[in-house]
Amino acid sequence: MSLLQRLSDMAIFAKVAETSSFTQAAAHLQMSKGAVSKAISRLEQHLAVRLLQRTTRQLKLTAEGQAFFSYCQQVVKQADQAEHHLDELRDEPVGVIRISMAVTFGTKVVAPLLPELLRRYPKLKIELDLTDRLVDLVGEEVDLAIRFGRLASSSLIARPLTKLPIVLVAAPSYLAQAGIPQHPSELIHHNCLSTDNGPQGTIWRFSDQGQPLDVPTAGSLLANSNRAMKPAAIAGMGLMFVTQYQVQDEIDSGLLVPVLTEFMPEPLPVHLVYPHRVHMKAGLKVVIQYLLSKIGGQN
Repeated sequence: MSLLQRLSDMAIFAKVAETSSFTQAAAHLQMSKGAVSKAISRLEQHLAVRLLQRTTRQLKLTAEGQAFFSYCQQVVKQADQAEHHLDELRDEPVGVIRISMAVTFGTKVVAPLLPELLRRYPKLKIELDLTDRLVDLVGEEVDLAIRFGRLASSSLIARPLTKLPIVLVAAPSYLAQAGIPQHPSELIHHNCLSTDNGPQGTIWRFSDQGQPLDVPTAGSLLANSNRAMKPAAIAGMGLMFVTQYQVQDEIDSGLLVPVLTEFMPEPLPVHLVYPHRVHMKAGLKVVIQYLLSKIGGQN
């Protein structure tokens, strides 16, 4: 028996085993019931084993048939995956790609990049889910997320995207009134504006001569958004510990001034995170590569 014939008969046997019926297998494969029966007999003769126990009422796998069935399933699965992979290599990126990320990063960094991407791939559609909460990618059917800091262990695939420097800033008016801190330990005497989703919340981590230094802070204003905190810092209410991109415009214009620059911690790592897939959608591939080239290329 030729290899081609054996592979065909294995696929037929796999469908018979799945359905426990010659009739249903024949209908699914668009073959006659006689052709299905002949394929099974030919396969049993070639292997010199009985794969199925046939009675007038039921069809059951023998022990040999059960063992052989698992191999046949893999053959069929590999063939389907090969075809699917070739289809995706050939197809133009189309359809919807859902991306989740923090509101500020999505608004300031990612959203301005999307028009160019969508002009390149006019059949692609992007849905941005801008939220500061940690979404369940699988449960909420999200294709891609951008996450910050150390990642929890999971089955998700993570690719480094960039690193975000952290700064401590205050308005010139605040520094003129309260003084410029010379060491992180002096922050106990300052009004520290903290956010729940800031780099470390109310515990600000610095680096002192290469060693991490955690400093508890307190202040007159606590919010769950850096966007809400920034106007207070600009108004001279206190110090703000934040990723630099969020206040770069204000630093450039002189509205905010960096302090304790020699004590800043390591930049905050940023990752692209997506569910593990043997073959991802063509649209997701181009989105990932585009973001890596545009954002990753900045550092």
